Amino acid sequence: MARFNKIIVAVDGTAASLHTLKEALTMGAERLTAVSAVPGFGPRRAEGEEPPASLWGPYERALAAAREMAREAGVELETVLAVGEPYRSILEQAEARDADLVVVGLKGPDLPEEAMMGSTTARVIGYSPRDVLVVGPNARVAFARILLATDGSRYSQRALVRALEVARAYGGALQVVSALDVPPGFAAEAPEVTTELLAGLNRQVAEAKQRAQGLGIECRGWVRQGTAHQVITGLARASRIDLIVMGSHGRTGLKRLLMGSVAERVIARAPCPVLVVKSAADLEC
Repeated sequence: MARFNKIIVAVDGTAASLHTLKEALTMGAERLTAVSAVPGFGPRRAEGEEPPASLWGPYERALAAAREMAREAGVELETVLAVGEPYRSILEQAEARDADLVVVGLKGPDLPEEAMMGSTTARVIGYSPRDVLVVGPNARVAFARILLATDGSRYSQRALVRALEVARAYGGALQVVSALDVPPGFAAEAPEVTTELLAGLNRQVAEAKQRAQGLGIECRGWVRQGTAHQVITGLARASRIDLIVMGSHGRTGLKRLLMGSVAERVIARAPCPVLVVKSAADLEC
């Protein structure tokens, strides 16, 4: 994969989702599709029965607004009005169109922190086999400064491949960060283990830098001690990062996603969009 050329955007008419669409319109995709899903209306709905006509209006208006935004931006946009659980509808459309990327938004900052992601966004991330870009209410999509968060796992290796692809395709510079996230007092109690862990993280970051520089990508690397999501989002703010790239443990499902994962906390607190890498990228990049 080079650039993101086939993109699905979730639209529900809220200001957050329309902001997400606005940012997706800037990405230069060859095929951009906005999906709005009319939710089911209760467990007793008969198979094949459609929601009452009164429920369609907000979603039709959301897509009408999306089409007007695309017209003003001079971007061709396909719109789909689906019926069913929103996250399922979004992922079904992504599958049908063989999308490179699914783009979703976050709820506004006025909501409680634990509710910021929103159930549809959480389920899309948890169940999608495709990469997911999460765009916050005030975030702008750009690729000049990319931050890869790595823990050395095979999921992080996939994220590294994707980060390198994105940096090459969009002409961005890369930073790589790995956090030693251990309990307070651990370093004092187990200094040899701490030294070994730090050495491993430094090797991982150095290897990532070497791969990036071998591809002609400007790259810097960091190993820092602290709570992982705080290290990642703190560096993103300090370095004015445009995009954070993280790996995810495949089809995690909602329960696993919302059990305090680093990815979830980064997404909720990031100052920029977060690309959650889900697809099995070619590790020989």
